[in-house]
Amino acid sequence: MDLVRGGRIATIDGLRGIAIALVVWFHLWQIDWKNATIPFVNLSLQPIAETGFLGVALFFFISGFVLTLPYTQAHLGGTTPPSLRHFAGRRFLKIVPSYVLCGAVMLAIGYHSYATFADAARDVAFHLLFIHNWFAATNTSIDGVMWSLGVEIQFYVLFPLLILAFVRRPVVLALALFAVANGWRIWCMLSSHFYYEQRLAQLPGYIDFFAAGMLAAFAYVAIATRRPGLAQRRWAFTALSAAGFVALTLLANDCYIHRYDHEWPQLWAVQWRSALALACFAAALGSLFAVRGFQLALANPALLFLAAISYNLYLWHQSLANILVHLRLPPYAGVDPHDDPHWMLTYWFVAIPVALGVSALITYGFEQPILRLGKRSRGARPTTVPAAPETVVET
Repeated sequence: MDLVRGGRIATIDGLRGIAIALVVWFHLWQIDWKNATIPFVNLSLQPIAETGFLGVALFFFISGFVLTLPYTQAHLGGTTPPSLRHFAGRRFLKIVPSYVLCGAVMLAIGYHSYATFADAARDVAFHLLFIHNWFAATNTSIDGVMWSLGVEIQFYVLFPLLILAFVRRPVVLALALFAVANGWRIWCMLSSHFYYEQRLAQLPGYIDFFAAGMLAAFAYVAIATRRPGLAQRRWAFTALSAAGFVALTLLANDCYIHRYDHEWPQLWAVQWRSALALACFAAALGSLFAVRGFQLALANPALLFLAAISYNLYLWHQSLANILVHLRLPPYAGVDPHDDPHWMLTYWFVAIPVALGVSALITYGFEQPILRLGKRSRGARPTTVPAAPETVVET
């Protein structure tokens, strides 16, 4: 298996696959309440299931990495960085068409209802401007998962300014963004808690994850191109990545342990989000130079497939899962499906294939053709630069 395919780094895509798996697992658990236990060994996976929302933070980390990588390559390699037009065009084609399609379908089928036409018009306008997450009335309307797209796009708006400073002083800017994130979260904790959770979910509350991703991209290129001897210390990087994954697991378990605390998980987020961002940094950077067996385990076919359809799977999985319950698919006895233990098991065997199938269909039949058309219309040719021993990265 190639560890760099079509300009995508396989281990980063493996992380993307893990992120979407966590989010989908969490939302399905919220619906069916099925306890996750490995049979025969009686090992509970509930800490992962009930903290799967942390996968969104991993998505933000990956975004910071992917966006920064070509600019870091250009800065350290002395080449011309991508233009603002290229950046904006690529992000628009990747995000907006699938986002608009999902929103239009949700509105057409009445997935979210409105008291007045004015309420509907305001909701649609705020979503099209990607500021819906600023307001309680529109934060999780249309499709509940779309709040994070507001955070993502708002970071895209800031990114052209941030990257100018970052490539010159990466550590300084990263530390500044970590300070902003922690300052924002402390302010949320000390101020009125009426919108505590929503405030913590704004861009400033997550910007340390973007910063950690940016720093990982810079470190990756700097090590690969300027410290090839260090890059050859594969077992050390394998240990670094493994330590990162252990830290992620321990943090998720700690979050789970405190699930009955007052205002969970808000206080936990204030205390531990930056630690989670650093764990993402270690897991990702270590994986990029790890021994090949470790890389192949992370970049396995299942995770790469999930990564390929992750955006549309993220957009559609929760709404599809709720619609299946409304349609009583699979059927259940009684009024409340949670009173039917048979339904709690069989639901997964319906919801997961439906979510995967719809997401794959939209990805390969709608999203990818648009992206290919955009590449042809721009006449863009990928440039190849050395990024790691035995591999190259296309940008």
